[in-house]
Amino acid sequence: MHESSLVEFTLNAVEDKAASMNIKKVTLIHLTCGKMRGAIPQLMNEAFRLLTPARPMFHGAVLEMEETPIIAKCRACNSQHEIEEFHDITCPACGGKEYDIISGEELRIDYFEGE
Repeated sequence: MHESSLVEFTLNAVEDKAASMNIKKVTLIHLTCGKMRGAIPQLMNEAFRLLTPARPMFHGAVLEMEETPIIAKCRACNSQHEIEEFHDITCPACGGKEYDIISGEELRIDYFEGE
């Protein structure tokens, strides 16, 4: 379950930043995670629930996660469209087969709250 690795990375990053801000207790973490990351929100929350008890700074904290869709931009016509499947991607506007991914790969800590 790679969700555990993603949550561990998030906890480490938030813990470091919170400590530098003299925050002793984190109450909320808000993440944005692109669909290409393959992170399942329920498994992220389960990993969060399992990993936080050993870290006092996060006791009682809540993880909120926003999932962003995969958006491709056609290199031929510059149109943008959401991708559901990666098999034989064809631009619906012009039929082009070359594209750039412009959204859906991110994993970002948008903000956290604490005291």
